[in-house]
This record gives sequence, C-alpha cells and structure tokens, in this order.
Amino acid sequence: MKKLFLIMIFSAFAFCDVLRVSDFQTDIYSKSGANITKKINLNLEVVGRDMNDNESYVLDALNIIIGSFYVEDILTSMGKEKFKETFIKYAAKKHTLDIDDVLILNIKVINNLELNEIINAIKSQNLCQSPLPQDALENRRKKTNEIVIAPDSNTINQRPIDLNSIQGFGKDFE
Repeated sequence: MKKLFLIMIFSAFAFCDVLRVSDFQTDIYSKSGANITKKINLNLEVVGRDMNDNESYVLDALNIIIGSFYVEDILTSMGKEKFKETFIKYAAKKHTLDIDDVLILNIKVINNLELNEIINAIKSQNLCQSPLPQDALENRRKKTNEIVIAPDSNTINQRPIDLNSIQGFGKDFE
C-alpha cells in the first residue's frame, strides 16, 4: 500500500515543472498618497504542468495580478496568500494554466529617491545655508586677500599674441 501511494505521488510530480522568476521588477501603487507608485523586486517559483513552455503566459498573469495589489497589502502574510490564490485562479481562467503552487522567495521594495525629495528633506531639516545674494558674493571677493587660482573669466581681457612680432622667438630651436 505504501509503495502504491509513493508511486502515485512521484508520478504526479513527474509531470510538474518549476518555473523560477528571478528579479521581477514592477511599479505598483501605494496607499500613502494619490498616484504614488513604488518599485518592488520579486523572486518566486511557480510549480505546475508545462510551466517552462508557458513562461510568457505566467509572466503575463503575474504582471496583471500584481498590479491589482497595493504595496502595503502585498507585504503582509495575508496579502501574500491572497496574491497566490488570485494568481493561480487568474492563470487558470485566462490562460488555462495548471499551476499547483506559487512559492514567494523574496519580495522587497526598492526605494528610488528623487533628487527633489532629497533637496526638500534637507531644506526641511535646515541643514543647508541659504545662498548669498550676488552683490554680497562680489563684495566678499573684493575684500578678501585670497590667491585666485581660477580667476573669473569675465574680468580677464585675453587677446591673441602675434608670435612673429616677438624678436628672437624660436631661434633657440634652429
């Protein structure tokens, strides 16, 4: 009896393929504000019949279903279970895929800070000084006795030099 049971289990798994989806990245909406999206990175394994042959259908179903969840919901255990259930049902109904199980290996939110967000955060913490007006900068330059390594290009009067007018120029190379 045990041998018959083991043969049935192994034969059921013999027809199953495992499709590994690595580094799947997409933007999904967040509850934190209107029209705010966050990028997530997802690694999962899809176990079912003919998964490797139907990889594009699996990815299509994954794209559609993951877009219907909020970031905050998909990070909870109940949200993950709901995602798995919805994914399996949608793939079976839309693409007639026979998915036995979905294993979520990793989900993480990728924080891409925009430059404006960083600047606003610095300004809100008063970590930078306000810029000096242009006339204050010029007065400061005039008052200091610093050595100017790179002078202001507006104050330099440059004109080409006629090397033929210089007597004896290049005679040492003859």
